[in-house]
Amino acid sequence: MLHNGSHQVDRVRSVSHAGAGRSARRAALSTLRRDRRMVLFFRCACAVAGAVLLNGCDGASPPSKGEGGGGPAEQRPIAVEAAAVRLIDFPRIERITGTLFGDEQTTLAAKVAGRVTEIHRDLGDSVRPGEPLIVLDATDYELAAAERASALHQALAKLGLSAIPAGEFDVASLPAVERARLQAENAKNRFERGRKLAERTPPLISEQAFADLQTEWEVAKSNLDVARLEAEAGIAEARVLEAQLRIAEQRVKDAIHRAPTEASDPARVYAVAERLVAVGDYVQPGDALLRLVDLDPIKLRADVPQVLAGVLAVGQAATVRLDGGGEAVEGRVERISPVVDDATRTFVAEVVVSNPGAKLKPGGFATADVRVGTSNAPAVPESAVLSFAGVRRVLVIVNGAAEDRRVELGDRRDGWVEVRQGLTEGEVVVVRPPEQLAPGMPVTHGALMLEPNAPPGEPQGTEGTPP
Repeated sequence: MLHNGSHQVDRVRSVSHAGAGRSARRAALSTLRRDRRMVLFFRCACAVAGAVLLNGCDGASPPSKGEGGGGPAEQRPIAVEAAAVRLIDFPRIERITGTLFGDEQTTLAAKVAGRVTEIHRDLGDSVRPGEPLIVLDATDYELAAAERASALHQALAKLGLSAIPAGEFDVASLPAVERARLQAENAKNRFERGRKLAERTPPLISEQAFADLQTEWEVAKSNLDVARLEAEAGIAEARVLEAQLRIAEQRVKDAIHRAPTEASDPARVYAVAERLVAVGDYVQPGDALLRLVDLDPIKLRADVPQVLAGVLAVGQAATVRLDGGGEAVEGRVERISPVVDDATRTFVAEVVVSNPGAKLKPGGFATADVRVGTSNAPAVPESAVLSFAGVRRVLVIVNGAAEDRRVELGDRRDGWVEVRQGLTEGEVVVVRPPEQLAPGMPVTHGALMLEPNAPPGEPQGTEGTPP
């Protein structure tokens, strides 16, 4: 039974395969017939089109406008405006790129240690020279200053002075020295009287008494010298205490951090570029508190290739533009590095630009077109240039016909554009070419244009003559 069942399955599979093959053949034959019908259809269509064209060619043609009525029609010249290629002085431009920096950038750092108690200016604020910005707790410094003031007052009181004398000072006028001087003079007088008594015959004073008088005088002289030295030392100590008092008072002042003051430019205005501390922070001497920047003027610092070392010069005018567009501003080359970096073969140049309103921001990328001189180059009116897909062309009038010419353009000036390649002086180009004008067509023109922006149809000069 199993054997018979397997034979039946095989027969079913064979029948299925045979049916599938017949279906595939039918589909292929149907596709072939359809393709043949399409080919026949296109052949018929082509035959009909060819017959129509042949009939059109064999039919009567319109009468010719040429002489005798049998020649081809003569094309009439198209009237155009024209201008001659002329030499014009264009500024020679060298473009450099770099980064913008503030004219002055400084980091305000703590001069003394302390806790921040007040912050008067924050990011973006303008600050004037000497304006208080950040205040630290100055209690300890105020107490230290008071202590030094008391010590100085005590030292001056010992000397019998109310203030430290300025410059050279004779200590003989001090009370302690004056007392020692009087004692020394008294001892000297007593010694002189004793000497006179001892010189009499017989002596009126014993040798011991005379020796005592002499010793007292020597001691008095020594006391005077000691008093003078002590007075000088006292004044020196008072001056030390005065210096310590000034230091303590300066620390009290240094607890108030102010905007820098520049003697050469007292009107300089800074802006806060970054705040680095908050109220309650404890800072040490040297810790950064604020970053300040002077935004007007601003300078572009660029790495310039060494090939321009002999071209770039201080004082040259430059036009600065921000990367990505923006309003152009005028500046000048202010500084040029005297050395070339041996690693990059570039040198640093700075272009300084006036920046009212702080439109230019430090840290931005910018370019500067530096005018390094002038060049006399061929030029045509801007309206003579045709542009398509980035290719610039002009129509040149050669032997009375328009000739297409590809050109390479340069700088622009007063309606004229420099032609660096493609034209020579004296050639005549079509200005504001008409839409129907194509290369090879005959043209005619009147007087050559002298002003590139002259309205069409108006007299534009007397230069040149019609061809």
